Amino acid sequence: MTTRRTILRAGALLPVIAACAPFGNAGRADTVKIAVPWGGTELGAFRAILANLRESHQFPHDTAVMTLGDDVGTVFAAGRFAPDIVVLPQIGQISRLAQDGRLSALDESLWSDADNKPRYADGWWRLLHVESQGNRLYGLPFKATCKSLIWFDRTRFNRLKLPFPDRWPPWLWPALMTRLAQSGVRPLALGGADGWMLTDFFENVLLAESADAYGSVANPNDWRPEARRAELTRALRTLAGIWGFPNAFPGNIGRAMTQQFPDAVREVFSNGHAAMVVAPDFAEPIVRGCFGDNDIGLKETVGISLFPSNLPPFGKSPVIGGGDVMVLTRSANENARQLITLLSQRDIVRDWIRAGGFIAPDSGITPGYSPLLDTMLDRSGPRIRAWSEFDLADRIGSRGGDNPLWRVITAFLTDLDDPAKRDTAAVENAVAAIYDLERGRHG
Repeated sequence: MTTRRTILRAGALLPVIAACAPFGNAGRADTVKIAVPWGGTELGAFRAILANLRESHQFPHDTAVMTLGDDVGTVFAAGRFAPDIVVLPQIGQISRLAQDGRLSALDESLWSDADNKPRYADGWWRLLHVESQGNRLYGLPFKATCKSLIWFDRTRFNRLKLPFPDRWPPWLWPALMTRLAQSGVRPLALGGADGWMLTDFFENVLLAESADAYGSVANPNDWRPEARRAELTRALRTLAGIWGFPNAFPGNIGRAMTQQFPDAVREVFSNGHAAMVVAPDFAEPIVRGCFGDNDIGLKETVGISLFPSNLPPFGKSPVIGGGDVMVLTRSANENARQLITLLSQRDIVRDWIRAGGFIAPDSGITPGYSPLLDTMLDRSGPRIRAWSEFDLADRIGSRGGDNPLWRVITAFLTDLDDPAKRDTAAVENAVAAIYDLERGRHG
């Protein structure tokens, strides 16, 4: 199965424009052109929503959908070929795009329900209203995601009498990974070819180490370099102990670097080569695909935990959220505004929620996530919608298809594969790179 992944690379402006060229021939003038980051089951689910709107006569106009992976934001440079609606995974781009005049503000009424109550958590409001543009609304949450999930083989953990991963403080992982490795299985799977899998893991370790340090890196106005160096260094050392653990991954670091997200999930539940994988909620369709029609096997085997804190109570750890937001480009037609309104309806995504891989950001949608997550997470379930921090890499954003934090953490993993750098240089290089990144954000 194909899922979201980076398709374009930095500087690939001409391919972007060429890829968007079909939008220029997308049927009639009233056709709504939509760029999305999804592939595979996610793209299929979105197309089904559009088809239902058409068949129910709620939206009679044609739509043209193009998927551009996680670099979907590069379409804003496509001039007359630009889409009307972009479903944007890098929320950090919105403020800059609004300031550059590339976006149209949305109707503020979309933020509230019929009783004039906010539909989305306060954290979304702060990220999607642009202060420099009169605090106007420039993005609407469509699909939320939980970035703090660990998917694991429950039967293997039970057989070894190991605590489930939500009881594994990050500093203790190497000791517990030893138990798994001694049983003949590699402890972790990792899709290093998809940079966001690396940054998700890093962000969870950093947040477990220090919520203050996480917030400082996320917010350029709160960056205090000397006060945060020790915490950032500790978090990266902890991560080095996990990723640099001997035989941590099937095929070791070299293979993990070239493996994509879906294959990392299959290493746990299809190939049986790894015991667990840190992956978001939209891993669920891949996990289900590993079991086919064997629902009993799925329920007996699959475990899901929230990423633990460094300190007890481990079950009360912070949760990192993420998501895809709808934005309206400057050249969008009125049909596009109508479509965004329809896509914000509460009943529009229920089938996708039931199928898995979709968390509703609208707090009025119940259930807001799949039955599998509801069962596996039990009382912790509501926390996957009430995130305490937003995805750091997406807040920092990207320019020209290049996410700077992905690049830093990918280089960190590469250094861990080099015996000459594994002990100290990998951590020192990553700390220095993050400091350079922060200085760049400060201009």
